[in-house]
Amino acid sequence: MKSTLPLCAALAILCQMAGQVPAYAEEAQPDATAFELTPETLSALAECRAPREALGETGMVLFMSGNLPAWLKPAADNGHEGMLGLETFELAEPVTVFGKPVTRISFLQEWVVIEDTYDAARTLIEAKGMKRAPMKMTEQYYRFADPESGPMLGAFAPTDNALAMMLGAPAETGTPKTMFVGCNYTVASQQEFLDAAGKADATAAGAGADIMEMLEGEP
Repeated sequence: MKSTLPLCAALAILCQMAGQVPAYAEEAQPDATAFELTPETLSALAECRAPREALGETGMVLFMSGNLPAWLKPAADNGHEGMLGLETFELAEPVTVFGKPVTRISFLQEWVVIEDTYDAARTLIEAKGMKRAPMKMTEQYYRFADPESGPMLGAFAPTDNALAMMLGAPAETGTPKTMFVGCNYTVASQQEFLDAAGKADATAAGAGADIMEMLEGEP
C-alpha cells in the first residue's frame, strides 16, 4: 500500500489555509486554575479585544480540562460537517458580540468567530474597514490590529466543500448564505498573510493533485 504521507500533508495544507485545526490548546500550557472563563472572555476574543494568552487559556478549559462551565456546552450540530476541526459551543444566555446578542461561538485553530447572515457580515466588514483577501477558494476579508504581528479581524465564507474543490470540483458560485466573522490570533504580519493568501489557490490545487495521485495508486 502506498504511504498515506502525501494525503496527510495535503490535508494539513488545506487545514492551515482554512484555519480548521484547533492547535492552540497544545501550543499554550497556562495554569488553568488561575483563569476563569466567562461569556465576556469569549466576546472579547471574537472581537480581537483579548490578549493572545487568553486564547490558550480558553483552549485549555474547552478542550483539555474536561470540565466546561455550566453556562457552556458543545453544539450538537454546527451545520458544517465538511469543515474539519470546526468546534462550536452554545451559551445558556446570550453574550454581545459586534453589538448583537449571540448564543453560539466557534473555534477554528487560531480563529474565534460567530456565524452570521451574509448581509449582516458584509455590513460589519464595511463598518470595520476590512479588505478582500486575494484568494478564490473562499471569500475572505481582513484587517490587522497590528500590521507586523496581528491579531487579524476577519470574515470568511464557510468552506464545507474545500476538499472537493481541491479534488477538482468546480468552485461554488453565488452569494453564500452565511459568513464567519471574528478574530484570528495567529502571530503573522499582514504581508505574510497576503503572500500566503495570494498562493492559496495554487497551493490547494497542488495539494489536490497529491491526494489524487495517492488515491490512484491505491490497490
